[in-house]
Amino acid sequence: MPEITTQRLRLVTCSVEAAQAALDDRAALAARLGVHVPGDWPGADLRDFLPLYGQLVGAETAAQGWGIWLMLLPAEAALVGDIGFKGPPDAAGAVEIGYSVLPAFRRRGYAAEAARALAAWAFAQPGVQRVLAECLHDNIASIGVLERIGMRQVGRDSENIKWSLDAPSVVQ
Repeated sequence: MPEITTQRLRLVTCSVEAAQAALDDRAALAARLGVHVPGDWPGADLRDFLPLYGQLVGAETAAQGWGIWLMLLPAEAALVGDIGFKGPPDAAGAVEIGYSVLPAFRRRGYAAEAARALAAWAFAQPGVQRVLAECLHDNIASIGVLERIGMRQVGRDSENIKWSLDAPSVVQ
């Protein structure tokens, strides 16, 4: 299973079994990861998604890295958040990224560090041409993260701003 190490974080894919453990046996999940899993993880959106994770994403897709990734902070031996894709690349080579950092770990740059690393990982995979995201109009923190990793606004609807980051061009 893929794993990414950044300057401060270790990003690991979340297996379907680990997702189930997050709901049923947090101590087993903490032991499996070798870190403390704070009581406020997972957040409400992810908690609602975890029971469906295996059905919607599938064990193989999750193992390939196209599902949830866990943000681990080795320096504090803690899970600090989650990031991931809403599935494998579509026919146009686009993947959508989303993330959440626990309140105690916010405003330290972890979301941008993880998003930058995961976007780079995605672009290294065959066929990926674009990373997409969306956030609420008033989510100043997410707007800052997406701008810091080089995404550009490509649209809006009544609630969300749509973002896009194209694969880096290779000049030969």
